[in-house]
Amino acid sequence: MTDSLPATELLRQAKRLMRGRGTQRDYEAAVELLDRAARLGEVDALYQLGKCYLKGIGCTKDPSGGVSCLERAALCGHAGATYRLGECFENGIGAPRSPELAAYWYRKAAALHHPTAYKALLALARK
Repeated sequence: MTDSLPATELLRQAKRLMRGRGTQRDYEAAVELLDRAARLGEVDALYQLGKCYLKGIGCTKDPSGGVSCLERAALCGHAGATYRLGECFENGIGAPRSPELAAYWYRKAAALHHPTAYKALLALARK
């Protein structure tokens, strides 16, 4: 039973279900586990949940909800969430298109050593 599992274990099980490793893929069950882990404070679960909402994987597509999850994870210092927020603002996904906010989040992602944040920031500056 998963009722008393720690957040890290819920996240591990959710990723396993998403990838179909050792089990059949079950995106809906994975999203439920991600939600529970995020509520317990697992920042990477919040990031993963945000990506699911952006694309409608295992849940109803909700880009603005995805951006909200990403922002909460980014404010906790998650480099991937910070970078993805830059993409959302650059492309107007779940939030209004804003080159200024995209640059802001890309700079923050670069400061967190995200591997492609500098490249995205340079590409944005060339537009």
